[in-house]
Amino acid sequence: MQRRQGVSSSIRIREASLLDVPRIAKIEKKVYPRPWSWDAFFSEFFKSYSRIFVAECNGRVCGYLVLWLFPPEAYIANVAVDPESQGKGVGSALLEHVVAYCQDEQISCITLEVRRSNLRAQALYKRFGFEVVGIRRGMYHDGEDGLIMEKLL
Repeated sequence: MQRRQGVSSSIRIREASLLDVPRIAKIEKKVYPRPWSWDAFFSEFFKSYSRIFVAECNGRVCGYLVLWLFPPEAYIANVAVDPESQGKGVGSALLEHVVAYCQDEQISCITLEVRRSNLRAQALYKRFGFEVVGIRRGMYHDGEDGLIMEKLL
């Protein structure tokens, strides 16, 4: 796959293995106030519709993305980048990989939700062609709305 300009060549994207779960769960705990549990990530490996991709920075897992496939649609269920690696192209590399993967799988639409206040993530998704198509009122545990974003392929 061709790399987009600005995405570091030291970032490698691959499908996750069960051995990655402890590191994925550790990143999740650093990033989210209500993280998915270790068991939640573990169970994703046994769902026929679920794929987990990890980003490696210099050989160490520094981010991940959980993708659910319901052809012809896909849903980004979870994504996070280790705070130490944020702003270095990891999120872009994960999205670039997943968009290409979905195109290969003949997916026609990718959706996700993002906090209304998470302007940084929204800007990243918009750079990849996602558009706001709806609002989930009070979606998050603290009552914040979630924006539904969609990318047509």
